[in-house]
Amino acid sequence: MTNPKTIITYLVDGNPQWIKTVELSNRVGKAISIPRAQLKEAKKRAECNQPALYFLFWKDLDQDLAYIGEAENLIQRLSHHDTNKDFREVVIAFVSKDNNLTKADVKFLEAEAIQKAQSVNRYSLQNGTTPSVNNLPEYQESTMREFLANIDLLIAAMWYPILKEVSVISSEVNNIYYLSSRGAEAKWEYTEEGMVILKWSKWPKDLQSSVIEKKHYAYRHRPSLLKKWVISEEWECIVFKQDYVFSSPSSAASFIAGASLNWWIVWKDKDWVTLDENERISLDNN
Repeated sequence: MTNPKTIITYLVDGNPQWIKTVELSNRVGKAISIPRAQLKEAKKRAECNQPALYFLFWKDLDQDLAYIGEAENLIQRLSHHDTNKDFREVVIAFVSKDNNLTKADVKFLEAEAIQKAQSVNRYSLQNGTTPSVNNLPEYQESTMREFLANIDLLIAAMWYPILKEVSVISSEVNNIYYLSSRGAEAKWEYTEEGMVILKWSKWPKDLQSSVIEKKHYAYRHRPSLLKKWVISEEWECIVFKQDYVFSSPSSAASFIAGASLNWWIVWKDKDWVTLDENERISLDNN
């Protein structure tokens, strides 16, 4: 059963690339997205001068990096990050529209968010330590967990699913595609986000010399996934230790096979029908 939500986005300067606020209808929480270039302008906004939970996002080569923090005064904390060159691309912060979050509240949210992000393991988290969850009165802990659930929804809607569990549509064999190439044994399934390579998919550890020389996607991306324990080396194979989202079948096939492949024909269902054939059938039936 669906559970519709209304999300309100306000473009402060009319530019979708600059500062914007995002909120769920009839909820006390509010997100504010601030690109680094707009930090000076953000100082003028009231919501930036109150307690907040915040997420810094940036990229390093093929890695999605993030830092999660809490602040009693958001703009002062961001200025500190900027001075130390930690604020590189964008920050998404969450505040209360009523300005009633306390220092204890945001410390609780920070600890819970870090633990959730580590468990989900979508981003390479750059926090040096994992804070312990502080004690709150029972009623306030319940309120903060609801607040965090709304953060999970909003930040995913802003295309940063750092807290979102990877979900597989179903375990039906009919929905699963297979790749058997160059010794690989991989399975994937379409989801609302893209394609999920399923846990225990595996392929040979050795990379072709041309892949290394050309710094192919498989060569560049493997170290970050090893570091995050998304994949591991087991004997002569690389094995996925969790379900993992790729943005497209082509990137997944290239990563696993260590070469550029025609992903329309290398991915096949249980009846050995290619993805290309099934997609054409689906289009014709519609």
